[in-house]
Amino acid sequence: MTTDTNRIIKRLEGNTIVVAQADHSDFFLMASLLSARETSTRARVREFVDTKLLPIINDYWERAVFPHELIPELRKLGIAGTSIQGYGCPGMSVLETGVTAMEISRGDGSLNTFLAVQSGLAMGSINQLGSEEQKQRWLPKMATLDLIGAFALTEPDHGSDSVALETTAELRGSHYVLNGHKRWIGNGSMADVVIIWARDISDSAVKAFVLERDP
Repeated sequence: MTTDTNRIIKRLEGNTIVVAQADHSDFFLMASLLSARETSTRARVREFVDTKLLPIINDYWERAVFPHELIPELRKLGIAGTSIQGYGCPGMSVLETGVTAMEISRGDGSLNTFLAVQSGLAMGSINQLGSEEQKQRWLPKMATLDLIGAFALTEPDHGSDSVALETTAELRGSHYVLNGHKRWIGNGSMADVVIIWARDISDSAVKAFVLERDP
């Protein structure tokens, strides 16, 4: 007898009931809350995790190397940008975004961190705070992972405390000069676009500055 193939499978063998837990057990029956699109997204991401991510990720962990070979597969998956509307982003619901993160994290938490920095912190900052010109310039290529983003807030002496931020920005002519130290910046070692948070010395306000890697 099967009560829920995503939860518990019960079968009768002789006079004994054998209880087996199915893969990807849905103990809280969350699947019943998902729309057709959210269910489809979960299935696509789950297949990626099972067939592309899990077979190789342990080796990358042992070597402490980022799995760059997965970038083309993530590009096909079309999940970067999550809930951002337009600019080539998938425009997910909040629940769809959470389900996607859950499935990626099931395979590897660090890969989900990579995507969270890309979609939420880097792309999210540009989407919320940037001009239309800036959104058009960066978001489409970030949505396809042709540009990788990073979010540089954390400092060695203050962590992520933006109130105590010490990195400064000074306008000299037509350019800002940034001065300070950042640490523990996710995606920082490979980013093409970095959102750097610094305090403008002209008005003491904390502002976001976009730094592009030299071509």
